[in-house]
Amino acid sequence: MSTAAIIEISVPTATVDRRYVTAALMMVMVLASMEQTVTSTAMPTIIGELHGFEHYAWVASVYLLACTVSMPLYGRLADALGRKRVIVGAILLFCISSVLAASARNMPQLILYRALQGLGAGGIMPVVLTILGDIFTLKERAGVQGFFSAIWGTASLAGPLLGGFLVKTLGWRSIFFINLPFGALGLGVLLWKYHDLEKPHSTDLDLPGVAGLAVTCVSLLAAVSLCGTEMWSWTWGGLLIAGAVIAAVLFVRHEKRAANPIMPPNLMLHRNIGPALLGSVLLGIGIFGLDTYVPLYVQGGRGGGVMAAAGVVTPVMFMWALSSFVAAPLVVRWGFRKTAMLGAILVVVGFSGLLICAIVNASPWILTAALAITGFGFGPASMSYLLSAQESVTWQQRGIITSSVQFFRTIGGAVGIGLLGALFNLLIHPNLTRLQKLGVTPRALLDPMMREGLPPARLSSIGTIISGGLIWVFAALVVFSLIGVAVSGLMSKPIGEKFS
Repeated sequence: MSTAAIIEISVPTATVDRRYVTAALMMVMVLASMEQTVTSTAMPTIIGELHGFEHYAWVASVYLLACTVSMPLYGRLADALGRKRVIVGAILLFCISSVLAASARNMPQLILYRALQGLGAGGIMPVVLTILGDIFTLKERAGVQGFFSAIWGTASLAGPLLGGFLVKTLGWRSIFFINLPFGALGLGVLLWKYHDLEKPHSTDLDLPGVAGLAVTCVSLLAAVSLCGTEMWSWTWGGLLIAGAVIAAVLFVRHEKRAANPIMPPNLMLHRNIGPALLGSVLLGIGIFGLDTYVPLYVQGGRGGGVMAAAGVVTPVMFMWALSSFVAAPLVVRWGFRKTAMLGAILVVVGFSGLLICAIVNASPWILTAALAITGFGFGPASMSYLLSAQESVTWQQRGIITSSVQFFRTIGGAVGIGLLGALFNLLIHPNLTRLQKLGVTPRALLDPMMREGLPPARLSSIGTIISGGLIWVFAALVVFSLIGVAVSGLMSKPIGEKFS
């Protein structure tokens, strides 16, 4: 199929003032992406005031879980009620819950309000990408997606720095108030300039399907988060896994019978959509795995500080943004499959370099270069998966499929972190137990103040243990990325062919 034919099929479905709408969507994107990281530097201060150290992890986990589980529902709502109503509702919920989070007086309150924030954020990202799919042609959208990737990456990187600055100057509650100007301005412009011209095709929201999906996700994430930790027990682990399997079976059976399912099985099995969703799962494992375990390797395995870890990981985001601009013309010229395979191969090369660097203890510059290659692969792969899925459906299904791509990437990352963490914990547990009897803990290695009091021999021993365990984690990332190349090769349908 020629490029001209491709672009003709991808004519936008709405006539709007795209400059204003795009600017508003950018502000909303900043709102959602920055919130994921801005609280990280504030958490020690928050714990110090609100107490409840035992609930530390829940502040981030409940946000991610609520965001992930709600994504498919928002996609269905966007198709059923129209994009404008849904994005406005998500922004309002996010901003209101931000005010509530700023007013929290204890950790349970903060956790509840963060869950509400996650429910709002779950609608922002997929609906923003859905609107972009509506108002831009494929050729235009490829370039716009690259620009939005840069905005997302920059906001994510700026989050911790902004959080630290606000905590020191205005107090930790200000990190939630910072959302309001972005949200109010973006909301105002969207109310003024954006209007849906396509008519929704159904108001059936498939709430039983949402419930089944939620139970499946919560059970699965709970099981993998416990796996490999001291809290794991075969009784609870077995119950959670059994619950996830039963809920998943019931969910699939319901979706096959539902008139307007939240995840249509026949749509998910489409030869251009299925590989895009599976590829998103594998990409999520790579993205979240890199972001979680490379800093641990730099700080715990090699004895670097926080800035050293940031210096190694930060280029990944910049290269991801840069590669999105490079991939934009390639999608139109080569098609989705070749562009996705190029990105997937670069990810394999980057993770292989990471593994080799860990084995031979290569210099930080070589490690950074290997990770930069990985980031350069994330752009073409992620863009191809999203655009491939969007171009295979009509307007009435674009919300579902866009949210599904985001959902599968996030759930893949969350499950991947748990599985990789279980592998890591199982490998290092015997050696760590031996060192802990001598009074040496992983926390002592990661805390700069405690590191100074450790004998060099013990410091080296625990660093070697952590590095040894992470080598196998990095090897697993190479395997997952190789599977990603094979999955990308399955995207065989012509560009522009719609699902029917």
